[in-house]
Amino acid sequence: MEFARVALMPFVLPRGIAARRLFDCRNAGLTSFLLRTIRCDIMTDMTSRRKTLKRDWFDNQPGAWVMVMLPAVAGFFIGGPNLDTLWLLATWAVCYCVQFSAAHWFKAHFSRRYLPPMLTYAVALIVIGLPFLITHTGILRWAPLYIVLVALSMLSSWLRKERSLWGNAVSAMATVIASFGSAVETACVMPINAAHASCAAADVTATRAAIRNMPDLSQIFDLHTWWPAGSLPVNRLIATVLFALTQYGSVLVVKTMIRERGVAASWVWHVALLLLAAVPAGRSPYLIAMTVLLLARAVALPVVTRRTILKPVVTGITEAFASFIAFGCIIAAI
Repeated sequence: MEFARVALMPFVLPRGIAARRLFDCRNAGLTSFLLRTIRCDIMTDMTSRRKTLKRDWFDNQPGAWVMVMLPAVAGFFIGGPNLDTLWLLATWAVCYCVQFSAAHWFKAHFSRRYLPPMLTYAVALIVIGLPFLITHTGILRWAPLYIVLVALSMLSSWLRKERSLWGNAVSAMATVIASFGSAVETACVMPINAAHASCAAADVTATRAAIRNMPDLSQIFDLHTWWPAGSLPVNRLIATVLFALTQYGSVLVVKTMIRERGVAASWVWHVALLLLAAVPAGRSPYLIAMTVLLLARAVALPVVTRRTILKPVVTGITEAFASFIAFGCIIAAI
């Protein structure tokens, strides 16, 4: 009878009363340890589904903030600090808060537990980001890319098969923020034709206005108008690619440490990065130093774990330092 009563407990509990007020697992008076364990597990599960915890307001992945913000900060400095880039940097930080809280919500299949953080961050994003969008409509050039990446990220969270898709959006912020900087380059990414190649002599004020604003509907399909000179500066694109390559390497290292497999793929990737930095004629000593250090950490961590057990927080801190190393070397090389 006692077991049946415990089994039916989830169906008879009043919704308006917290489960832990109804029952005290430590003083339940159940003679059977098994029944007491089942009863407490049910109460804990029901309470956690309804109540928002402190940890639900923060990203629970060590070093995630570092990896998310450093490419954006790099774009801030490479593009030239000004009010626009500072504003966009703050907006991106809040945007990330919306992303990870929404990912938790999708992963929990729309549990009410994750609604307060997600809605709070969404409101903050509207307050901070909407004025920027109204005054800088040119940011919408990047909307299709981020809509696709966010949709795939949320789908992965719903299926509970998270991938590093958001890392692509993270790396691209180096170019997005830099394009609104004070050091706007008027040179084109690549001359599509002779007329376009002369855009380096364009007026800087007109260039900044073209980047800041979206083209008219009549020019919406004009490639030159959609991506005006300076919106895709070459060195910013190189920084984006470098961040994407190094952060994917970080993903491989973390998977190696957590799943204890994929070591060969991680080592091959980092050796390839070293060759990519060392072989070209115009090689940068900063990028060579970066790839050597990243390769050393990719080799050392799995070797150390063969002799001792490393906590996940150690791996997170190590990857945070690796991100700082990549950040400094990329800034110096660019």
